[in-house]
Amino acid sequence: MKRYVFLMFLAVIFICSSMALSKEKIEKNQNSKKEYLASEQLAQLNNNDCIKCHPDIVNQIQIHGGKHKTEVSCLDCHEGGHPPLVPGEKIIPQCSKCHQGEEHFTLPNCLGCHRNPHEPLNITFPENTKQACKTCHPQQVQEINENPSAHAEVDCSFCHTKHGYIPDCLKCHEPHREGQQFSECVKCHQVHQPLNITYGMDIPNTDCGACHGDIEKSLEAGNTKHAKLACVYCHRGHHGVIPPCEACHGKPHPQAMLAKFKSCLDCHNDPHNLVK
Repeated sequence: MKRYVFLMFLAVIFICSSMALSKEKIEKNQNSKKEYLASEQLAQLNNNDCIKCHPDIVNQIQIHGGKHKTEVSCLDCHEGGHPPLVPGEKIIPQCSKCHQGEEHFTLPNCLGCHRNPHEPLNITFPENTKQACKTCHPQQVQEINENPSAHAEVDCSFCHTKHGYIPDCLKCHEPHREGQQFSECVKCHQVHQPLNITYGMDIPNTDCGACHGDIEKSLEAGNTKHAKLACVYCHRGHHGVIPPCEACHGKPHPQAMLAKFKSCLDCHNDPHNLVK
């Protein structure tokens, strides 16, 4: 029994001694770390060091960095040290550190569109981006808001799935005529106000005839001077313009005749197929 008590006593002494030594060792290690951190001998990172551990990120910046490549360096953004000596979240800057002074920079959740800050102009959109788009493209958003059409009923991101992407009209719309190209669509239809149709003097009759086929055929089958004219010669500048005959012909008949026949078409029937 005495021997058992003696052994227990030795065990307690051993355990207490070990705990004291462990505590002393921990304190010594903590002090050493503090001394290390305070030492002037700490290695100083420079921008050439980043690629050693982060080659993919450095490559992203080199290819798609934009001003994040040309105007700032890695350490301009990631200041204050490096893990494990500094927590990683402490060296990730807020965008507002540099981006201030414009309405666009007050928008919440920069990463909602600028998914990767190392490729800041590789922009992909979530839904409902119109208000964000407006901060940089106010004219286009104003146009689409003020000109009701099917285009105004969808978000900007419906057509522009990525920043700078301009879709072909024919992705959604059937062509007016066979062989029609996107470049021909936008000669008449402004994409942000598509029903406000304007055009120049170079639009061929075939474009008009895509919607007004019977009128085109009637005009070109005629045997008067009108048959030799382009549609846009009379219907100038804006869709739906109907000019008065007097704009070209003046008053070719006596006043007594004009008083009796109020409209030119009372006699001439159809400006696209005149009766002489």
